[in-house]
Amino acid sequence: MPQYRNIPFNAACHSEVGMPGEQVLCVSVPELVGCGVSERTVLDGLLRQRTGLVYCWGHHKEGREVFVHFDGMAGKYRELVERVICGGVDAHLWVENRAAEELNRKLEGVKKGLRMMVEVSAEDLTRLSDMQLFVPADVQRIARAAGWLRLWRRMDVKTARKYGFASVKEVQEEMFKQCLNEQMQGFVKFPKAINSERVLDRKAREYAADGLDCLVGGYFGNVNREKMNGQTHAILMQLAGEQVKYSFEDIGLIYNEQAPGLGLPKMTVSAIKQHLNMPKHKKVWYYMRHGKLVGDADMQPMIDREPVSKPDMLWSLDGTTMQLYYKKAVKDSKGREKWKVMSDLYAYFVTDACTGAIIGYSVAFSESSGMVIEALQNTVDKWGYKPYQMNYDNSSANISATVNGLINNMSHVNFPCTPYSGRSKSVELVIGHFQQRELRKLKNFKGGNVTVKSPNSVANPELLKELAKDLAFTDKLPTEEQVLVEFAQAVEAWNKRGEARDAYGAFIGKSKIERYAEEREGRVKMNYFEKLSLFMVELKNQQHPFGEYEYRQKGIGVAIRGEKMKFIVPDNESSAMDFEFSREHLGHTFKVFVNLRVDRPEWVELRDRNGKKVADAYEKEKFAAGIADMKNKPGEMGKIQLFNIMQKECYENSKTEMERQREIAMQAGFKATGTDGFGSDGTGFGWWDTPKAVVNAQNNAVEDRRNGIVEKSREETEMEALLNS
Repeated sequence: MPQYRNIPFNAACHSEVGMPGEQVLCVSVPELVGCGVSERTVLDGLLRQRTGLVYCWGHHKEGREVFVHFDGMAGKYRELVERVICGGVDAHLWVENRAAEELNRKLEGVKKGLRMMVEVSAEDLTRLSDMQLFVPADVQRIARAAGWLRLWRRMDVKTARKYGFASVKEVQEEMFKQCLNEQMQGFVKFPKAINSERVLDRKAREYAADGLDCLVGGYFGNVNREKMNGQTHAILMQLAGEQVKYSFEDIGLIYNEQAPGLGLPKMTVSAIKQHLNMPKHKKVWYYMRHGKLVGDADMQPMIDREPVSKPDMLWSLDGTTMQLYYKKAVKDSKGREKWKVMSDLYAYFVTDACTGAIIGYSVAFSESSGMVIEALQNTVDKWGYKPYQMNYDNSSANISATVNGLINNMSHVNFPCTPYSGRSKSVELVIGHFQQRELRKLKNFKGGNVTVKSPNSVANPELLKELAKDLAFTDKLPTEEQVLVEFAQAVEAWNKRGEARDAYGAFIGKSKIERYAEEREGRVKMNYFEKLSLFMVELKNQQHPFGEYEYRQKGIGVAIRGEKMKFIVPDNESSAMDFEFSREHLGHTFKVFVNLRVDRPEWVELRDRNGKKVADAYEKEKFAAGIADMKNKPGEMGKIQLFNIMQKECYENSKTEMERQREIAMQAGFKATGTDGFGSDGTGFGWWDTPKAVVNAQNNAVEDRRNGIVEKSREETEMEALLNS
């Protein structure tokens, strides 16, 4: 590339645009050749110029390399170089721009290398560790902060220009930017955040005067650094973290009583309080003092989430007690019926995170997988949509195999929320507001859970006492049927709430359910068959690597909602026979899919490992064991007789097929060895259908011989058995 070069004093120079000691714009011979000038032309021009014949190619030599002077070339060659190499730009300007770009590139490299120039002192690391006040990560951060301060102090004009900066101010600006960036990323730690160059410069001056103390003193507040050593800190942390929850005054009393004997300084209560309430210390003892649940709620950082943009983007699921009292007729120990106040109903909610609408629910006496399935079925049947994402808690009902399979069918993304973290589920907020804004209006409202603090969330005890009087003669407290109607009306009222209220308390804007139900682009309702397919869920066999079930002599045994059931692929004649399917598939394993829309399915679907449907299996019929019981089941005796006939046919068919295969083998010239059986002596019996009497006689003879009682030949044993039979 064209470049400015200083002509050496000892160089052979043949030029009128420059002489030894001067700087001149040069082009190398290969560059000229690359521009399209023949090498012969360049060499001839240089040679002629040297002999003084013509003036053309001014140049000088550095060693064996020749540099042609650009300004000494003919105009057509200068234009050629500018067009080919410089892109049509004046060569002098092009070279100056290239030099500026290169300088900037080097400067950027130096800026990036500033971080590498920060030195972490081993002495600082040792001293910080010996204080026993900082976790290892903070030790590294404080030591690196000290490194930045040292680099700031040693940066003078000479050093700045060495690295390509025009002034100390320029390099300090860059140092502050990078130090601030490391502070934001958590790589350095100052007692107070560095937010300007002035603050960083002041801290660097303090470091030059006080050393490392200027970086650790602020962690102790106004307490004397010499007093707050590692042992004092450890004792105070232990006392603060006790589950008995000592007050700060008690902590001061206990510590100061023992401090002199331990060779430790006394501490004022205010100093102790200030030290323990520092965030980095409080986060440690607060968890031990109050437990994880309270600690997470009070000490964990929180993130802000943007609202869900569209309905059905996220469904949030959860269950809770209904929080409504009702009366129920029960029997006492003597069998007498009486009224009793109850509050044992449990509600499971399906909510839309975008609108806050309760789009489905179910009610039972406890949370179960069936309750979750019912709530989701209620939602799908009512609205006909399915969500993109679902979240739920880690209860046994939600993580059961059937519910998990249903949730996987219904959503693209799903996962359980963090345990004991109500903020991670929008349904928690919906349930809380629903209870306080709708259920609280009912006289039989039980009140929030035991953790509520507001008196508005607690039921009036006098009112509840009044409602419980004379239950047999008053309708003040609803029955079980009536309380379900109350709950349904409360859900409807919640869904009709508008987006806001006006100055007179009236709701304005679209209601929650209107916002959920309105049509939008890309939202398509499911048809009947799509709804059915959602609830076809695979049952996983945990004992099989692919979750499959084996088809055995008694069919396939599965557990559905806690009930053990058996299914077979029946013959046409009877729901108790599966001879045809067993002949082909006995011992094979299948994926089992069940329809969760029914409480007790009558059939399941069998699929192969690739998901292809093989057959529908129906619940196996059970027959009465006693004749008397069969009288109450017309037609059962006929089914049993048919079953016995099919069993005999199964045997006969097997024997016939084996005889056919033996004949084929004999025709081929094969002679069996040791498998001719008893039929070889003319008895007419084959080895595969030996009479049971013969087998038993053989076994008895073997046992007699083993016991030394009698010895009989094989022929005698067989003949005796045949005569007796």
